[in-house]
Amino acid sequence: KKRRPGLKVAEFPSNGVNLIDMRTDKPPFNDVRVRQAVSLALDRKEIIDATLEGAGAVNGPLPAALSEWALPIAELGEGAKYYRHDPAEARRLLAAAGYPNGLPASVCFSTYGSTQLIDTMQLLLKDLKSVGIGATLDQKEYGAYQATCRLGKFDSMVFGPLTPFLEPDSFLFGQYYSGEPRNRSHVSDPALDDLLVRQRRTADLKSRREVINQIERHLAKQQYYVQAPSGTYIGVWDAALQNYGPNLGYDYGGRLTAAWLDR
Repeated sequence: KKRRPGLKVAEFPSNGVNLIDMRTDKPPFNDVRVRQAVSLALDRKEIIDATLEGAGAVNGPLPAALSEWALPIAELGEGAKYYRHDPAEARRLLAAAGYPNGLPASVCFSTYGSTQLIDTMQLLLKDLKSVGIGATLDQKEYGAYQATCRLGKFDSMVFGPLTPFLEPDSFLFGQYYSGEPRNRSHVSDPALDDLLVRQRRTADLKSRREVINQIERHLAKQQYYVQAPSGTYIGVWDAALQNYGPNLGYDYGGRLTAAWLDR
């Protein structure tokens, strides 16, 4: 800004989210208290400070980047408390679920060639072990990861990125609807299925947002997936480029169709 005061700048959270997937169809992760303990174990502020240069957003069931749809953490109702870092409460929940001495787990992982993802994985393993979840790393080559863990073929847990979609349904239906191929946590929740179909069939924007907010509050309590924080993007462009703005999606050319240079 000092050297080029005419530059345009936009700062916004990324819609790319890293998730912990769990086998919610069998012990121990079929117990909601165990899943809630996993979320409470995660030190999201430490992840932001250590891997995202101190600038990031805490994600609820929808990425914070989808600001028109995503509820702030404080508005997630009863489930909001599971987004804080509380190892003592995590250990209490594990004990209440029948695991007073903790439990073993494995975490399927592929690096995606990202040192940032590797650093986040190391912090995640530390956080899980701090509450008694003896997580061991099950690292796979990218192709093997995509063919197995990415399709829900794993024994315990998975950690990895989710496609940065632009529409809330893309983050919700495939991940949570019973029997969907991208339902990696093997979620089977009839009440949730009903809400997921209902939001697809609701044309009125305000009414659809109300259904999606209801879904978010339900998911915050259930913690079928645990979301890690997302980083902050900074877009910079020359002031001569008119009618332009950064785009969170993959449509690299479309954003330029209505832009022009004014020089």
